[in-house]
Amino acid sequence: MRREAEACFQAAGIDYASPAEEKARRGDLMKSAPVAGEDRGGGSSWQSLVRGTGNIEADYLNGEIVMLGRQYGIPTPANLTLQRLANRLAAERGAPQSIPLQELLRQIDQT
Repeated sequence: MRREAEACFQAAGIDYASPAEEKARRGDLMKSAPVAGEDRGGGSSWQSLVRGTGNIEADYLNGEIVMLGRQYGIPTPANLTLQRLANRLAAERGAPQSIPLQELLRQIDQT
């Protein structure tokens, strides 16, 4: 997904920070650390599925990459598949990690 996004950003002339640049920019402002007695399940999309609100931010994350890909002729099968699956899971109140990796990869290959 990241490679697709970077290819789209480059085609569109959008500057972006590499993971190393982002880490250097944040410095000590943001740190992840364990919380006693709690497991860190995932990021905001994971949290949306756990809360079962029926909403998820896939259209704003993966969907933007898909849109840029269409605009600039860059294939984005991973982002398109993730966008569709995330929206379906949210609408159906599905659980995070309920789609096996092999199934996800199969669907990406078919896109």
